[in-house]
Amino acid sequence: MIFSGLNNMVKIAQITDTHLLADKEDAMRGVQTWYSLEKVLKTVKKVVPELILLTGDLAHNGEKAAYEHLKNLIDQTKIPAYWLPGNHDNFQRMQSALSSQYLHAQKCFQHKNWCFILLNSCLENAQYGEGTLAKTELDWLVDKLNAHRGKPTAIALHHHPVDTGIDWLEQMSVLNSSAFHEIIRQYPQVKVVCFGHIHHQLTVRQNGIYFFGTPATCTQVTPAHCREIEGEIQLWQQPGFRVIDLKDNGAVTTEVQRIQWF
Repeated sequence: MIFSGLNNMVKIAQITDTHLLADKEDAMRGVQTWYSLEKVLKTVKKVVPELILLTGDLAHNGEKAAYEHLKNLIDQTKIPAYWLPGNHDNFQRMQSALSSQYLHAQKCFQHKNWCFILLNSCLENAQYGEGTLAKTELDWLVDKLNAHRGKPTAIALHHHPVDTGIDWLEQMSVLNSSAFHEIIRQYPQVKVVCFGHIHHQLTVRQNGIYFFGTPATCTQVTPAHCREIEGEIQLWQQPGFRVIDLKDNGAVTTEVQRIQWF
């Protein structure tokens, strides 16, 4: 999917909803998530991204051993990776476990001409897995956007701040997404918002900003207007990741890649 742009760019890979378990032989909903992520990362390496964004639900039960598995897999890629938490994660354990030569905890950083801002959208004691952006998080976002007005900016978070077209998913969205949209509309340098959580592929454009939802590296949610065909594996059911090319002028090229591992 090509929107416009020049040749100079930053190539990133977004990987989300890995749902790793303490024992890599264990399965989540019938999927051995360690093995599916391993196969996704092998394909990611072939794309040769300059960095990886890990957008939450990295461990299914927030276990320390699961984060150690993630660190080992990322270190093997030798690609710098930046992470944020999802509703299945344990943020305290992530902070202590997810740090290495290639795995970074920074939530605002620059790469070439772009600024990257990673938000925490998790809501403590959420009933359905819904999220929110705390006032302190929104204030921090405004501060960073003001500090980097001259840089095209990509924002990442776990929960979806746009409608997916799937009714039951909407009770699991960013509950105060209107406050988020009100802020980013005031900063034309914001070009991209990418998120996970929905376990399927989605592209929405609002007010000149592209919102990208990305498939999980394990099981998927049935997209709107799709249905499962018994006995067949369809493309949308395959694990995947997103490649995003960010041009110096703020233009964007993106593609979702799937892994046929079933």
